[in-house]
Amino acid sequence: MCDFHEVLRCAKGGETRTYSLRVVPGGAELWRTTESRDAGTSSVKESFFAGSEEVSTFLEELRRALVAGGWQEA
Repeated sequence: MCDFHEVLRCAKGGETRTYSLRVVPGGAELWRTTESRDAGTSSVKESFFAGSEEVSTFLEELRRALVAGGWQEA
């Protein structure tokens, strides 16, 4: 069983993006799930990280970019 851990959720218009981490051998994967009234739900693996410092830096940059793009934390 794969455990996903939600780390960020944001919304804009009719779309919600949820970012989740999944621990895998050798590191962690970042997955993005997009939910939209028009397009339904889809998931994609965004990145692979080998270390926790890399993850925290990336997530902070991602959060800032989303907020700058008009996304609101949900």
